[in-house]
Amino acid sequence: MDKNLKELFQLYKNKDYLTAEKKCRDIIDKIKPNFEIYNLYGVILFELKKFDEAIKNWERAIELNKNYFFGYNNLGNVYFKINKIKDAIDNYNKAIKIKPDYFEAFHNRANAHLKSKNIEQALSDYNAALNIKYDYLPSLKGRASIFKLKNFFDKALTDLDKIIIFNPKDKKAYLDRADIFFDLNKLSLALDNYKKASELDQEPSFIFGNFFHTKTKMCDWDNFEKDFSRLESNLKSDNKISSPYTVTTLLDSPELQLKCAKLWQNEYKIEKKSKFNFEIKKKSKIKLGYFSADLRSHAMGHLMIKMLELHNRDKFELHAFYFGPNILNEDLIHRRMLNCFDTFNNIKILSNEEAAKLSRKLEIDIAIDCMGFTGNENKFGVFLNNAAPIQINYLGYPGTLGSECIDYIVADKTLIPQDEQNNYSEKIIYLPDTYQPNDEDKQISEIKLSKKNFNLPEDKFIFGCFNSHQKISPKIFLMWTKILKHNKDSVLWLLKDNKYSEVNLKKFIISQGIDSDRLIFADHLPLDKHLARLKFTDLLLDTFPYNAHTSCSDALRVGVPVITIKGRSFASRVASSLINTLDMNELITNSFDDYKDLAIKISKEKKLLDGIKNKILLNKQKSNLFKPHIYTKNLEQAYEIAYQRYIENKKIENIYL
Repeated sequence: MDKNLKELFQLYKNKDYLTAEKKCRDIIDKIKPNFEIYNLYGVILFELKKFDEAIKNWERAIELNKNYFFGYNNLGNVYFKINKIKDAIDNYNKAIKIKPDYFEAFHNRANAHLKSKNIEQALSDYNAALNIKYDYLPSLKGRASIFKLKNFFDKALTDLDKIIIFNPKDKKAYLDRADIFFDLNKLSLALDNYKKASELDQEPSFIFGNFFHTKTKMCDWDNFEKDFSRLESNLKSDNKISSPYTVTTLLDSPELQLKCAKLWQNEYKIEKKSKFNFEIKKKSKIKLGYFSADLRSHAMGHLMIKMLELHNRDKFELHAFYFGPNILNEDLIHRRMLNCFDTFNNIKILSNEEAAKLSRKLEIDIAIDCMGFTGNENKFGVFLNNAAPIQINYLGYPGTLGSECIDYIVADKTLIPQDEQNNYSEKIIYLPDTYQPNDEDKQISEIKLSKKNFNLPEDKFIFGCFNSHQKISPKIFLMWTKILKHNKDSVLWLLKDNKYSEVNLKKFIISQGIDSDRLIFADHLPLDKHLARLKFTDLLLDTFPYNAHTSCSDALRVGVPVITIKGRSFASRVASSLINTLDMNELITNSFDDYKDLAIKISKEKKLLDGIKNKILLNKQKSNLFKPHIYTKNLEQAYEIAYQRYIENKKIENIYL
């Protein structure tokens, strides 16, 4: 190696880029350098973010050596960096033409195709790179990310397995593998991988929350108190420990939920910047953007569909921003939704910044986040990138998002009492009834069913809970066992969730001296059949601190009473909001003991139960709980007030309807 080149390379290795830059200029001034000097000068300038100068030097290197594939690859990298993707691909093409086994160039071209959303071409180039070098980790990671994006989970797992074999300390590979296992309901494997990722942590992170959440979904309550204490104490000390969603399911504390949301938000790798300078102009129609992965046959989709269909199209333009799984043609809710929106934009493969730019291009006035921190693939970063001048937290996440970028949260007076407002970063839109929309026309199957169809005893009182098992805390389940002990002629009917939770719940109930046969698990059914079988439930027992949402309104819809404990947090007051709207406050309790006593009393007094059921059916006619026309008008009024305040450049304040 040339002496000058050797010295320059050492300066580069030591990251002394400024000295290296000066040395390069001296060399060029004094001697006629070769192409390698120009190339290294380009690399140094790239590190100094002097991209135009770097380009000039790499072009000079190529002039001196027409077959210099490194130079073409480097040019591709700088064009990629400055977002000139076509130029980047052109240069990668030239590098590959000169050196057909140049796996790094294939990998870089794959990244460029991925940036251009040419997923299949990106996949082809990752494959080409790996055909040349089977253990090239960057391409394995790139290909795994595409497989995960396309829901090719088996293929993604195969690549993640290889990554871990080649690099057993790759924390992200364990995390990605854990997330996939979690989504596939292979919870034991998810738990193992979260644990391994946690062990590789060199500093505090949120991984413990994933681990704890997986255990709660399995109803694995070994060391629960210890884990719970760790979660709570770390949050009180402002330490990273968990995602907000996990905290919301476990802690009835608006203060700690706010803390957690703020800690989580700070993890998004987005430069802190001022609010985007939107042009204030009054329009004939307000443009609404609904952002969700659940605009389909999903609990959220079923709640929202009628409200979306009833939107006043003379006043509002509706735009969907979807990032959920691929939708099948037989998804009736999705087909109905397509007719609701002026545009239906799939943003799954877009970055947060790109999705925000699309929203701004469509001139969305109000961006509505219907996901919050739920799911592994939420798009909260879109809102940090300023999707619209007004941004609202709505329906999908029962709690604060802890961010100044979100202006409002949709709630009601039951959900967020006056004395809890300070625990929300958003200003509050107070709807007059409940925050939750409902479809008055949900179809109930007319197929004749009996208790026998669901292995339910004919002569027993049926307690039920159709919530996902992550909502079942050990404390609430202990209450359920006490209720069953008091009423020996009763069973508990739960929704099937995962094989681990079924085993653990049966073990727990046996440990309390109760026959496991009194625990019955219901298969998942299409919604119309589920609503039909719900009628066999005598009394629905709500979970705490994360209440039933859709399952609560579904029960009330078919006349089944729901008893709940009203806590402090949004999530622990959802059922109370629905029950209160139905004017059935006698079903709301304020403590575990009151909850237990009420459940026992109702189960043993048939006259009382019949009176409650009759009152529910009567109040359904008078209540606004299942009147989407009224609900939609109220929500639209809130949108109009928020928009008018923005137009008039007024301070954001709570909205009371």
